[in-house]
Amino acid sequence: MPAESTPPRRLRRLLALLSAGAAAVALGLAGAVAPIDGPTGPSAALAAEPVGGVLVSVAPAGGTSVAGGAPIDVVVEIVNGGDSALAAGTLSIGVAASGIDDTADLDAWTADVGLPASARTVSERTTDALPVGAVTTLRFTVPAGATAAGDPAIGLAASLESGGTDVAAGTTAVANTLVADDDRPGLALVSPLTVPANEGGILPADRLASWTGPTGLLTRQLEAVSGAGVAVGIDPRIPLSIRALGSSAPESAVAWLEALAEMPNEVFPLAYADADLAAQSQAGLDAPLEPIGFADSVDPADFAEPQGPAGATTAPGEAPTDAELLDWDFTRTDLAWPADDTVAAGDLDRFAAGGLTTAILAPGNVEPTGGAANAAATIDGRGAVVADRRLQEPLRVAAAAQTDAEWRSAASRLIAELALGRDDASTTLVATFDRSAGADADRVGETIAVLDASSWSRPATLAEAVGAPPVPRTLVSLPEEAQRLGNVDRMLGAELAVEEFSDVLDDPTLLTAPTRRDLLALLAVEWLDAPTEWTEAVGRWLIDQRAITDSVSAVPTSSVLVVASETGIPITVENDLPYPVNVVVTVDPSNGRLLVEDTVEATVEGESRRTVQVPVAAGVGSGEVTLEVSLASPGGTPLGSIVRIPANVHADWEGVGATVLAVLAVVVFGAGILRTILRRRRERAATAGAQSGPESQPEAEPAPEHEPEPARPEDPTHG
Repeated sequence: MPAESTPPRRLRRLLALLSAGAAAVALGLAGAVAPIDGPTGPSAALAAEPVGGVLVSVAPAGGTSVAGGAPIDVVVEIVNGGDSALAAGTLSIGVAASGIDDTADLDAWTADVGLPASARTVSERTTDALPVGAVTTLRFTVPAGATAAGDPAIGLAASLESGGTDVAAGTTAVANTLVADDDRPGLALVSPLTVPANEGGILPADRLASWTGPTGLLTRQLEAVSGAGVAVGIDPRIPLSIRALGSSAPESAVAWLEALAEMPNEVFPLAYADADLAAQSQAGLDAPLEPIGFADSVDPADFAEPQGPAGATTAPGEAPTDAELLDWDFTRTDLAWPADDTVAAGDLDRFAAGGLTTAILAPGNVEPTGGAANAAATIDGRGAVVADRRLQEPLRVAAAAQTDAEWRSAASRLIAELALGRDDASTTLVATFDRSAGADADRVGETIAVLDASSWSRPATLAEAVGAPPVPRTLVSLPEEAQRLGNVDRMLGAELAVEEFSDVLDDPTLLTAPTRRDLLALLAVEWLDAPTEWTEAVGRWLIDQRAITDSVSAVPTSSVLVVASETGIPITVENDLPYPVNVVVTVDPSNGRLLVEDTVEATVEGESRRTVQVPVAAGVGSGEVTLEVSLASPGGTPLGSIVRIPANVHADWEGVGATVLAVLAVVVFGAGILRTILRRRRERAATAGAQSGPESQPEAEPAPEHEPEPARPEDPTHG
C-alpha cells in the first residue's frame, strides 16, 4: 500500500533530499541550504525539465505579482536532486526584453530549455558546489529599468551553468499590478476531501484519530478549504466511518465531523471511497457501483446514548440504518468527477445511468476551444464542466509545491495566465486540484487565498459554472490501460462469485457488503499513482475472496462398506466461516449398484464440522462404486470441489445371512422338539417299570394308534 501522505515516487526523492541536505549543512555551504521538509510534490512547474536531476525555480521574493518599471526582488532556488554533487558555477538572471503581452508570448517564454532566446540578462552570480539532495536559495534585484510599466506580465528566468555546461533553467511570468482589468472572469475551484489509497472499505478508528488530530491529514484539508471559494468533493466513506463508530469514535474525529457539517462551502459526494468511475464503465458496468450495506460494521452497543449533531440521525438505543449513515447535507448529488484523462466514449452515458448527469472533466479529455470559453459544455448530449487547460497545470503545481520559492513561481504563473487574455466578465472558468492535494493541504489553502484576492479573476461557485451557457465540445476518448481494466474485470468476477456463494447465509449481506466496500476502496482514484502497489493489493484481495468461496466444503473420507439394502452414507461438511451456513448435499453414484434416494439439506454452525447422513439403497449386484459428493447453496451455487468416496457394495449378504439364520433356527427348534419327545418316552418307560410286580397288576397302557394290542400274560394259577 502506498504511504499515507506521500506517493512512493515522491517519497524516494524526499528521503534522498533529507539525507543529503544534512550533509550540505555540515559542509557549510554558502547561502541558505536546507533539506526539503514534508512530503514532496512534482517538480516545480513551468521550469524546464531538470538536467541530471537539478531543478531551478525563479519567483518574486514577496507575493505573486509585481509592479512593472520598478525594482523587483527575485529569489532563485536550486535543488540538486541528481546522483552526483554539483560543481561550482554561475547563475544568470534574465527578463523578457519586450515583456509578455499574451499567452503566445508566455508559451514562447517558457518553451526554451535554458535561458530563453528573448531574455535579457540583468544579473549574474557565482554559485558554490552543491551536494546531492541539497537546496540553496539566492536573492537578486532586477533593476527598475529592466521592465516596463505597461507590460501585462513580466517574464523572469534563471539559468545555471556548471563546469562549462548549462545544467538547468527555470522560468515564470508575473502579472503586472499596474495593468489590471475590471472585466474579470469567474473562476470556480474544485478540491477533493479524501484519504490516501488504502484497502479498507471502512476506515478504522486509529487512522481516523490520527488523520483528525491537530496536524492530521483530514484536519489540514478541512482547514485549507473551509470557508474558502472552493467546492469540495467529499468521499462519503469518511463521515460514514466516523458515524458507524458511534460512541466509540475518537473525540477528534467527532469534532472534525461537526466542523465538516458546519462548513459553508458547496459540497458534493464523490463515489464511495472515490472509486474510479471510468474504470467501472469501461469494465462493462451499466452504472457506477454503490455500497450494499453497513450493518456488519455497526455495534448497537455504541449507540446507547444520543449522538452529536453530525452523528447518524437515530433514536438512542437503536443502531443507525444504512440510509442514516450515508445521509449528508450535500449541495448537489448529480456530479461525476472521474480521474483525469480516463473518460472514453460511452462513459458519460453510464455515469448518467447512475444519476450523475454532469461530469467534471480534465482538459486533456476534451478537444480544446479556440480561446477562453465557459467551462460548461455539452458532449454527446451530456452535460459537463471542463477544467481550463491553461490554469490547471500551474494551479496543481502550486498546490504541490514544497518550498516558498517553488510555490511563488507556480502561483505567479497562475495569476499571469489569468491576466493574459482573460478579460470577459461573462466567462466562468473551472480549475480542479489533484486527488492527492490533501497531502499538501497547506499549499492548497495558500493557493486558494491568492486566487480569492486576485485582481484578474473573481471567485465563482461551481453552481454558477455548471449553470453557465454551455459550449459544444468534443470528447477525446482516453480509455484506461488494458492491464488495469483486466484486473478490474477479475475483481468484478470475484465479487460476483461471492454474491452467488452468499446464498448459504440467512443474511447474504454479511459477505456481500464488506466485499463491495473493499472493492470500491481498491478502485480509489489515488491508486492510479501507484500501479505496482495497486496490483499487489488486488492480488491479496482476490485471494481473500477465493478463501470465502472455498470456506464451505465436503471433507474427503476413506472408503465405506455397504452391506444393507437401505442405509445412510456419512458425509462431513466443514464451514470455515464465522456464520452458520445452509447447504444441500448431493451424492451421485458411478453405477447402478447403489441408488441415492434424495439430496439432504443441512445447517452447519460457524467454524465447525457436521456429519450428514445421505440415504442410499442397494441396486443391482455387488461391487465397487464411486460416490461423487457435491455441495450447493440453497439457490444452487456449487460449493467447494467434488469429493469422490469409494464404496464397496455387498447388499446380498443381507439375504444370505437371513437364510442361514432361518435354517439354523429351524434346526435348533426341530432338535429341541425331538429331544423333548425322547425325554418323555424315557420318563414313561421308567415309570412303567417301577409299577410292575406280583402284588399288583399295572393298568394297561393305552395302545398307540395304529399299533397292535400287546398279548396279555398267562395266569400262573392255571399252570
